[in-house]
Amino acid sequence: MNEIKHIPVLLILSYMSHTDLKKREVPDFAVLALFIYSLFTCRDFKESILMAVLVFILLLIPSLITEGGIGGGDIKLLTALAFFMGKDFSLLAFPMFTLLIASLIYGLIKGKGLKYSVPLVPYIFASYLFYLFLEVFSWNLHFLY
Repeated sequence: MNEIKHIPVLLILSYMSHTDLKKREVPDFAVLALFIYSLFTCRDFKESILMAVLVFILLLIPSLITEGGIGGGDIKLLTALAFFMGKDFSLLAFPMFTLLIASLIYGLIKGKGLKYSVPLVPYIFASYLFYLFLEVFSWNLHFLY
């Protein structure tokens, strides 16, 4: 029954992915909706705040160093998602990193260089789907024994 709380997040991420692909922007109202929803569904408020602050700082620093290498909308989205997921947010890192490396390799093969820019929200959405699959799969395993 716990999986139902992920449906609104999937819908919001799906909408934001579509918008990011079409317009290359992350709608603020969707990020705000995700954050407000997170306030009502987070398991441990203290853990959620800590993870959100950590993610915000870890993304803001490279964004400032690379002069916008990571967009502000992406930072806000990942911070809200970190608040929603708490410590589980770290499970998004591997699939997102793998997808971004694949895009980097694609950009180098196609001769686009290291400045090849991609919308980040679809990667976040795919990584969240992967996380959700793992969570549901492990939940099902729990009842096998």
